[in-house]
Amino acid sequence: MARPRILILWNQVEEDVYAKMRGDDRRLEWNPEQLASEVETVAEELDMIADGLRSQGKDVVQVNIRDDVHAILRALEQHRPDAVMNLVDFYGDDPAAEAHIPALLELLGVPYTGARPAALARCQNKHRAKALFAQDGLPTSPYVVVGARPGEERMPADHDLRFPVIVKPALEDASVGIDLGAVVRDPAALDRRIAATLARHPRMPVIVEEYIDGRELHCAILGNDPGEPLPLFEMEFFDREGPDGKSLPKIITFHAKWDPTSRDFYAMDSRCPAKDVAPELVAKIQDIALRAYQVMGARDYARVDLRVDNATGQPYILEVNPNPDLGDGGAFMQCAAASGRTFASTLDEIVEMALARAASAKVRHARDPMLDDYVARHPASDHGDDRVADKRRGAGKG
Repeated sequence: MARPRILILWNQVEEDVYAKMRGDDRRLEWNPEQLASEVETVAEELDMIADGLRSQGKDVVQVNIRDDVHAILRALEQHRPDAVMNLVDFYGDDPAAEAHIPALLELLGVPYTGARPAALARCQNKHRAKALFAQDGLPTSPYVVVGARPGEERMPADHDLRFPVIVKPALEDASVGIDLGAVVRDPAALDRRIAATLARHPRMPVIVEEYIDGRELHCAILGNDPGEPLPLFEMEFFDREGPDGKSLPKIITFHAKWDPTSRDFYAMDSRCPAKDVAPELVAKIQDIALRAYQVMGARDYARVDLRVDNATGQPYILEVNPNPDLGDGGAFMQCAAASGRTFASTLDEIVEMALARAASAKVRHARDPMLDDYVARHPASDHGDDRVADKRRGAGKG
């Protein structure tokens, strides 16, 4: 039996910043006695993923599309994959364009891993996601949307949000636009932060939500119908003070997530499975996370980020992350490892879901009873053109 052929699509246009850092002096400016952590490049992470799948009996090809949609078409034509592992998490300068990649694959009838276009779009739009959570009775912190159009750039005077609040660009992900100044504690600071965020992210609304002071827990979900919540991951923050002597907010900033030369990068650690979480709370968080996964239409795998209010013990959804990082040290893979899976077996589970959809689609196409009945009753010779039946069968593919 032939080994399934998997095409991994990813996107990187510029030189990898982590590769460049290796050629520079890695001593930290703010602490010359410490060297910056060495972080895997995107290409190295993709090589690990490809090797993991090969160890599970898959033939694997990797293609960096470099912001070129034609590269996708060429790769599909050249390699004829049984399924695509879609690891493209941006395209061009438009945050919404990420959803265009799976949309193209769907139009071409190519099975792929991960979220469908609509789910990616829902999850990226923070305020619409929160509205969907609230509509389904899922806990999410109170919020206000401030528009980017003239006359909409200020908080409404009658808002009832309690300080502190956190200000975020509403259509970004990966902590883009979030630094320690995103958490504000009074109306004047809020107005300044909204103006600054709108200036840095033009034509994009801003979401202002009540800041939840408490533990940050992530719940990975693997699979479909309904999906399996995995053991919880906790992001632990170290206590820090700002220049004014006040405690700095415990949040995952952009620099904390991506910049190994920054102070923020070393101001947090992770633990999986999370410790000292009551079994009842674990079950509650996993139930909320699974419901959020379903409400947002996520597929195959995702990570749901939550905070547990120190004052009330209530978990609140921060966001659902479809197609999260699959690196061996990332939160999703730590949760998978805590469930007893290996890195390679988890990747294989995800790919097998796409392969199963491919097999199911072929069966559905073969079982097209209405068209079969029509063709049986109207032979092609009746129309004087043997191509008619084939054209109609293609157009009727559901």
